[in-house]
Amino acid sequence: MLAMRPLCLALAVVLLWAGGAQAKREQSFSYPYSRVWTAALRMLRVDFNSPITEKDRESGYFLFEYPDAGKTYSGSAEVVRVTEGGNETARVVFQMPGLPSYYEQMLLDRLTRKLEQDYGAPAEPREPNEEEPAPDREKKRDEGEGQAPAKPDAERQQPGSAPPK
Repeated sequence: MLAMRPLCLALAVVLLWAGGAQAKREQSFSYPYSRVWTAALRMLRVDFNSPITEKDRESGYFLFEYPDAGKTYSGSAEVVRVTEGGNETARVVFQMPGLPSYYEQMLLDRLTRKLEQDYGAPAEPREPNEEEPAPDREKKRDEGEGQAPAKPDAERQQPGSAPPK
């Protein structure tokens, strides 16, 4: 009985390690959230003929049934809105626990091609810069309009002193 203890412990460790290794793949895309959401949903529904079992655009996820070799496997897609430096991008996470992780990577690769085919190359990210003044505000500033006239130092009231006469 004591000899079985190390074997049982080793088996438990292997099972825990294998069960906890749920595969998921993710990738960021330099396209706006709405385009990535639409392309990912359409890709699975139309290109892979996967029934969409549940979807919530506001929460950014949908569940699907992926057909492969006469069987169907449950999967999920999460589309996360990311804003960095004023640029909106999206991160996509695919999970298909019943299949090897290369299926998830294949979906991400296919989504990359679909986005490029449907929307062209992603826009170059804008560099974050300070708020540029509007041309009319700049003009007024140059001409001194819209500003209170500056008072000479002698006319400025010091706290606790009497007003100038």
